[in-house]
Amino acid sequence: MLWRPTYHRRIAQLADGLSTATSFVLAYFIWNWIRVNTDLGVGPEIQISWNDLWKIIVLSVIWVVILAKLNAYTYQRFTSLSREFSQVLKTTVLGVLIFFAVFFLFRFQYVPRTYIIIFAVVNFGCLASEKILLFRMAKIIRKKGINRKKMLVVGTGNKALQFVKTVEENIGWGLDIIGFLSDYKYERNKDVGGKKVLGTFLDLDRILQQKIIDEVFICVSDKEIGKTKEILETCEREGVQVRFNSNFFGYLAKRVSIDYIYGLPIISYHTTPNDEWALYLKRLIDIFISGFLLLLLLPLFVLIASVIKLTSKGPVLYDWNVVGLDKKPFKSWKFRTMVQNAEQLKEKLMEDNEMEGPVFKMKDDPRITKLGRFLRKFSLDELPQLWSVLKGDMSLVGPRPAGPHELQRYESWQRRKLSIRPGITCIWQVKGRNKINDFDEWAKLDMQYIDNWSIWLDIKILLLTIPVVITGRGAS
Repeated sequence: MLWRPTYHRRIAQLADGLSTATSFVLAYFIWNWIRVNTDLGVGPEIQISWNDLWKIIVLSVIWVVILAKLNAYTYQRFTSLSREFSQVLKTTVLGVLIFFAVFFLFRFQYVPRTYIIIFAVVNFGCLASEKILLFRMAKIIRKKGINRKKMLVVGTGNKALQFVKTVEENIGWGLDIIGFLSDYKYERNKDVGGKKVLGTFLDLDRILQQKIIDEVFICVSDKEIGKTKEILETCEREGVQVRFNSNFFGYLAKRVSIDYIYGLPIISYHTTPNDEWALYLKRLIDIFISGFLLLLLLPLFVLIASVIKLTSKGPVLYDWNVVGLDKKPFKSWKFRTMVQNAEQLKEKLMEDNEMEGPVFKMKDDPRITKLGRFLRKFSLDELPQLWSVLKGDMSLVGPRPAGPHELQRYESWQRRKLSIRPGITCIWQVKGRNKINDFDEWAKLDMQYIDNWSIWLDIKILLLTIPVVITGRGAS
């Protein structure tokens, strides 16, 4: 049987790898056809030979690894096409970035950027089409009674009833609810939501022996979580899969891990992102982009520095002493946009502060020079911070660094901003910038970033930052 529970993940991984490999070849033929048959400049001729096969295989494996890290192969019964498309889009973007980095670092043969763009479009199309095909195949097969799982639901409350209703509305999931378990004896043999209550929590051992049950789905209130310990132990003895539908951890669940240390079960709650591979990739992206931009924008750096020197007295760069990751101080730099004695004048302007909280913001700040106002409008004053990103003191995306004097006025929950590496841009940059006049609102956006962090979110913020900076929207 092709579509068995033990095979479907491998089938999906093999299909993804083949789709990606096909995308490389198909993109080449499309690119070459455009080069030969049109006047569009797509670059000089390139050749794909059998010697390139190993590169295509390696890159295809990388695509599968990215999909795996995005949980594309974990319990696919609850998936949807929109979720599949989202994962495919994220994989294509991340994969293309890795593709760029690999060819840049190892200096393989020349690859036109137009080919990479065409490949990205073709790859998304191939993977999306493949997902639609597999999705439809799985639904058809499960509707015919193949690859279905028998599930016992623990609990009879609204949470359990809502779960059963959702399962029945999605027959393609391939789940058959055989009944409920209740914590109350008087509900035994009672009909709940069209399904029978087979017994109490204490009857689970007997029911597992009498009936074929593939999974036990626990849907109880937070107060009843403690009563499910024996259910977990029974399922472990019987080798039956258990799943929870609980608000006990809520959105924090993704930050919880369990380890056994000298026989002791240790539950760890991570207050910040702890996916080492994703954080490693974030750092590689920081190094690659900051290094590239520092080289590319060097003539602009020289031009801005020269104009600053010619138009006002004082140094070209402003030494920015701030606090970063884990409250560790570091020095960063910006192009100077204010007069020399700006810090002394600040004390006299505190009454005109338009920002509620520890940060000072003033729309028509008299300390800003004419050139400085232009630099700030298009965030050109921030460019020297790319050096801090390359060094590792900052990241391209992250909460704004805190000044030592600001940190003293932070509330307890606001100091969580310092639990990750600060950045040049973040959600506040693309959602409000200088239009935000309440530091609490600013800090909440940073908390939103920390709680929902992913590589894809970083890429999304970077892409959204580009039009904000080019148009100068929200700057002052």
